[in-house]
Amino acid sequence: MAAVILTVITIAVILALNRGKNKIPAKLAVCIVGLEIVGTVISLSGGSGTLNISQIKRPEAGGSSEEHEVIVRQGDREEKVTLNIPARKLTDREAERAVKAAEKQIKKEYLGKNKKANSVYKDLKLRSRYNGNVSTDWEITPYDIFDSEGKIDNSKAEKETDVCIKGYLDCQGKTGKVEMQITVIPIPVDTAEGFSYYLRKAVTEANEKDPTADYVKLPEKVGGKSLVFSEKKEDDGIKLVIMMTLLPGLYVFYMRQKAKDDEKKWQQELSYDYPKMLSQLSLYIGAGFSVKAAFVQVGNAYIKRRSRGHPERPAFEAIVRMNRMIKDGEDEERAYRNLGESLRHKGFRKLTLLLSQSLKKGGKDLRDQLEQEERSAYDERRINAKVAGEEASLKLLIPMMGLLGVIFIVLMVPAFMQMS
Repeated sequence: MAAVILTVITIAVILALNRGKNKIPAKLAVCIVGLEIVGTVISLSGGSGTLNISQIKRPEAGGSSEEHEVIVRQGDREEKVTLNIPARKLTDREAERAVKAAEKQIKKEYLGKNKKANSVYKDLKLRSRYNGNVSTDWEITPYDIFDSEGKIDNSKAEKETDVCIKGYLDCQGKTGKVEMQITVIPIPVDTAEGFSYYLRKAVTEANEKDPTADYVKLPEKVGGKSLVFSEKKEDDGIKLVIMMTLLPGLYVFYMRQKAKDDEKKWQQELSYDYPKMLSQLSLYIGAGFSVKAAFVQVGNAYIKRRSRGHPERPAFEAIVRMNRMIKDGEDEERAYRNLGESLRHKGFRKLTLLLSQSLKKGGKDLRDQLEQEERSAYDERRINAKVAGEEASLKLLIPMMGLLGVIFIVLMVPAFMQMS
């Protein structure tokens, strides 16, 4: 029933969308509805719910057992039971065929990567089970050259050795037997496996000859051919060259970063000086001084503070230099303009613009403008101080997180040690 409801809802949604702008292509709509109908038919014909059964299909022969969860009813009693159904066993005829097939497979693949039975020096391919049904036990004579999986020990094959391999097959009581004769030969030195084997053997023998010596004498020949050993040496010179190549770029990056930091610090210093300078300038102009005389008084007051040991302030230093330039004959308007350009601060640029306008149009409203600019500068300074405080608080989180990690380790490590 749920499938029918969902199908109806899907059809209604498609029809609603096709009435609007987001139309679904006709082919896609037909495909969706068609699959919905197929699913509905499957669901209504027994796709869900319970189905009374009288038998369970076994897994195919050679496979693993399967678990089936069934519901068992007896009168009013109902219980869920998990049944373990083993794989189907082969009939006697099927078992005989399986043994014969395993014998053929063994004779076909037992040599592994060896090409001929009379010149074996690589691993054989011997399995303990074939086709999932046939188990195999191996008997190898002599026993010390190959293990039960056919892996060879070349150190036990220093000369040609005849080896007899017997396999005893069993499949549900039906047995079989295979027997192969091979000749194991010393691994050829001209092969990749042989060269590696004899080289390692020679190095081992050289090491065992005098194990207390400071050096191991490497073999001079393997298989009658001379050897030349070399060891890869770290090129410290190229490392130095690479480092020196990267150094100019790193220096340029450092200097640019330092210039940015210096500029930021410079702007912060000017933002600190700007409202103070405006306050003093506004005070002197309000007392009746001209702009030029007001700057002279601001500069003289700063010089006196410096003589008493106060720190150097960049904005007031620039004002002192400007006063000297005007005294030496520099045009007053140009001196104000140079002040704003040299300090590279938006507040001082605005101030120099106000001063230039006052020289051209008169300074009637200059004091009010300076007082308004002073209030704006102090407001901006408060905002900057607040932002700096928030940044400082954020930076303090890093050591606090480190301390939290230390506390976590101190508390949790003893607990884990007690649990272990």
